Amino acid sequence: MSFNFELPETKGTYCILFVIDTLLFKVKSGKQFLLKKGVYVYVGSAFGSGGLRKRISRHLRKKKKKHWHLDFISTDSSFKVLEIWIIEDRKLECSLANSISETEKPVIGFGSTDCNCPSHLFRVSEVENLRKRLLEKFNVKIFKI
Repeated sequence: MSFNFELPETKGTYCILFVIDTLLFKVKSGKQFLLKKGVYVYVGSAFGSGGLRKRISRHLRKKKKKHWHLDFISTDSSFKVLEIWIIEDRKLECSLANSISETEKPVIGFGSTDCNCPSHLFRVSEVENLRKRLLEKFNVKIFKI
């Protein structure tokens, strides 16, 4: 996937806002997920080599080995990214997920196997309200696709 912008190479926290058709899939652990058609936001962090640009670019590639939970969604033909929200140089993955869970419906057990959060994936009811709230609370940078 190509962008008309450059994602930062810095480390940080990110959200991927996307739409998907109804999708039933099983991750490597055997846990099964059913996502209904709609808009979702996934929260992640990139503190390894390559930072945000490398991690997000990998998530958005269609052809890849399925490693993270998001890979089972992002390889589906109906997966379409709407926006990417970034917070550079700050590890706020769980804080961001907890804040999103105040208004959006979590997909329990998704993307949060290495922390105590119920989820890092949420079905979004109102994009504008969520975007505004996260801009105010976390000062996210928004990249529109």
